[in-house]
Amino acid sequence: MRIPNRVNEIVKYATIPNFLTLSRLFLLPLILLFLARQLTTLALVLMALSWLSDALDGFLARRLNLTSEVGKILDHLVDKIWVGSVLAILVWTKRLPLSIALGVIIRDLLIVVGSSLLIRRGLILSSNIFGKLAGFFFAVLIITYTLQLKPLMVWVFYIIWSLLFISFISYIPLFIKSYRSLSLRETQNSHLKPSN
Repeated sequence: MRIPNRVNEIVKYATIPNFLTLSRLFLLPLILLFLARQLTTLALVLMALSWLSDALDGFLARRLNLTSEVGKILDHLVDKIWVGSVLAILVWTKRLPLSIALGVIIRDLLIVVGSSLLIRRGLILSSNIFGKLAGFFFAVLIITYTLQLKPLMVWVFYIIWSLLFISFISYIPLFIKSYRSLSLRETQNSHLKPSN
């Protein structure tokens, strides 16, 4: 009886939006290879496809009423793996300063750790406006340093550091509020349980 249940679960989450999300992972090795070999145009074409799939998966999930908790978690996780990997290869090819790559990766790791604590207790933390703005400028950062657009580098560098600080700080009260809300709910539920 367990096998059919597992098959049903797989089928349930085998949706077009989730396939689009996973497509970014499938494209990632090629993007990294092209960046490593200095094939910038090919890398940027695949990056554009990845960003397009990122926009489409959320749109289609809402439009087709296919939103799910698994889909949200998968989307955030893939985004962070994708960005971290691309920044790492840009550092390796000496196009991007190590400091800014570490800033982005550490910020994302801290958010993943905090979110995982909430997910284990049944709550998914959504991105706020600063998180979404930071995500947009991560793309600007990647394009700027991939193409080595020197007039923009300094501006993008400081904008990214500012957004990293603001977006991370903005998540702290949101995380604390969510954690306290969960703790209160669990306390109330424990009082409602009949004693043996």
